[in-house]
Amino acid sequence: MFWSKNSIIEKISKISNTLDDISVDIFCGINTDSEYLHKLILPKDESHETFYKCMGMNKEINLEKELVYPFIDSTFSNEYSVHPSPYCFMLPYEIKAGGQGCRLLEPEELKTRYPLAHSRITQFKSNFKHDSTPFSSADYSIGGCKLLQYINTPKIVVSDHYSFQASFDTVGNHVFEKGCGVVLQDSSRSFYVLAALNSSISRVFSEICQSSGLYNGSLTPGILKRFPIVFPEEKNLESLINTLSSYLTYIHGQIYCNVSSDISGSENYELLKFYERIVNLLVLDTYFTKDLDPRFLEILEENVVPFGEYGHESSSFSGLEGSGCFMNELQVVKQKILDTPDFGKCRFNSEFTNILATLKNNGVW
Repeated sequence: MFWSKNSIIEKISKISNTLDDISVDIFCGINTDSEYLHKLILPKDESHETFYKCMGMNKEINLEKELVYPFIDSTFSNEYSVHPSPYCFMLPYEIKAGGQGCRLLEPEELKTRYPLAHSRITQFKSNFKHDSTPFSSADYSIGGCKLLQYINTPKIVVSDHYSFQASFDTVGNHVFEKGCGVVLQDSSRSFYVLAALNSSISRVFSEICQSSGLYNGSLTPGILKRFPIVFPEEKNLESLINTLSSYLTYIHGQIYCNVSSDISGSENYELLKFYERIVNLLVLDTYFTKDLDPRFLEILEENVVPFGEYGHESSSFSGLEGSGCFMNELQVVKQKILDTPDFGKCRFNSEFTNILATLKNNGVW
């Protein structure tokens, strides 16, 4: 079969299983336009005596840290790893334990439990808004927002640039505005879904949505729910993609947080592109041909080793020697793959090569 651009679009359009089918919920971020939900600059000092600086007012204020949440700025690229902005938001809500939702704190309760936040909102209402009406919860409510129901729940956060860009919020305590949050039914599949959303499939899907008039560049839960999901028939392949996707989550996090200073920027970029290309190949094969060179998969399985629980900086590969930086260990894995004698001999069948060429020629990859 000759895979033209239209045939690829037709194939994607016919996939019936969607992100909605495997999700507990897909929801939009909060509207951060409310002047009462102050956008704050994070203090460098973590002490309780440190003041936040209120954005747009050049005023230092003190608030209870329990009501302040980190913010993801959708104007930055957020692929694989959450890249927090230097800002945070004050949210006068009680987040219930065990993922049981949230509750707006009424003014009297806010005054008793969080007097600094109560005082700040009251002063803002009077001094800056020149509003003399009685202080009420309507002043600072963001009613109807599902995001707060899933604060502290691990989730995938998807923003919309040239294509969808998905990041994994492992703690789940970030606030975001433009974009969507995805809570999966099976959290063990988060890294695979992350890989699919960040693959060339997302660009094909974006083009389908735009050409059909479904959206004009503003991502909504209704659009994201239609994203087609295809899982590998072989569990070992899904596990391999999961592991590689977790590598990319770690690498992106290290690069954007500037944690790793012992590897040059070009080496970081090359490492990133190496794993991204492999993950993209595996996802595309899963969606289209399911016929990669068996030796190619064997080489990856021999060298790509899952590491301990994600999120711990001290996590290291099981079975890999050395106690150096984890980024260095990922470089070692890359080199072992490249140094395997058969790796350079692996060939993709003509059908799959045609798919890659078509996507590349059409600016999808």
